[in-house]
Amino acid sequence: MIKEEEMERALRWMATTDTELADWRVAVLRTEYLAAVAESLSYKLMEGTVEDRKRACKAAPEVQTAMENHFATVRGYEKLRAQRKSAELLIETWRSVNANQRKGNI
Repeated sequence: MIKEEEMERALRWMATTDTELADWRVAVLRTEYLAAVAESLSYKLMEGTVEDRKRACKAAPEVQTAMENHFATVRGYEKLRAQRKSAELLIETWRSVNANQRKGNI
């Protein structure tokens, strides 16, 4: 059974993480942009055919670093989103159980 204190803690936590989630989303967009910039700058320095330049710039160290940074940021964002989803489910479960108790179903 979910205790009311757990539900209240989840509600408070949800209320305090709105801005954090938005900040993570902005960070994801920023790192995605920076990875694209790194790829563009790397592409510009490469020589050869278009396909050769595309492949070479994707393997460039600065592009790899930018992509790793992007993936780490995406992981942080998705982790917080999943935690918030879990809190939402806990709250909804608590509400459902309590509604059923009021109706006498439990």
